[in-house]
Amino acid sequence: MNMKYLIFDFDGVLGDTYEARNSIVQEMENKTLDEVILSGDQYMTKSNHTRADNPSVNKLTEMKAWVKKFGKLLIKNDFDLFTDFIEEISKIKNTKLAVVSSGSIIYIKPKLENINLKFSHILTFEDHHSKEEKVERICKDWNVSTKDIYFFTDSISDVVELENLVDKNKIYGCAWGYQGYEKLATVLDAKHIFKKYSDIHKI
Repeated sequence: MNMKYLIFDFDGVLGDTYEARNSIVQEMENKTLDEVILSGDQYMTKSNHTRADNPSVNKLTEMKAWVKKFGKLLIKNDFDLFTDFIEEISKIKNTKLAVVSSGSIIYIKPKLENINLKFSHILTFEDHHSKEEKVERICKDWNVSTKDIYFFTDSISDVVELENLVDKNKIYGCAWGYQGYEKLATVLDAKHIFKKYSDIHKI
């Protein structure tokens, strides 16, 4: 049986962080809920820290400080995982699994330590700002091409950032995440958007 190489975004794909994130960002940035939702959607549509953006050292320092503060508040606030999706992933045989996120290791690693999936890599903003860089690092360690992996996300920005690095036919959107089906459908066709957790078995 052929090995399947699966890389997952965290927030909105494995971690149900949407409500907690909105509440925390309201507090951190003194914004209304509507303002937080709008700015979050804009970020998920066009993130400002891809390899192409090449943020300055000062900008990256600011971003890392924000992510660290947010991570500490989020793990304190707590949140759930999409446990039914995790259960479906666990049914797939012969896999290598990894997580690539723009979030913080502070809240991601503790949540993934006690589930029935084992990830060879959990790469977060602390590892690199670019998801392309993180995917390439994992593929190098796995000794596979970037065209061999499947990537699972809930955002337009991830699709746009990764579609020229990985095989776009192996990028899948998760409709239960931050941006939902309609927005994912602007960059992915219907067969590449999961509506149900069990849809992962279609890959």
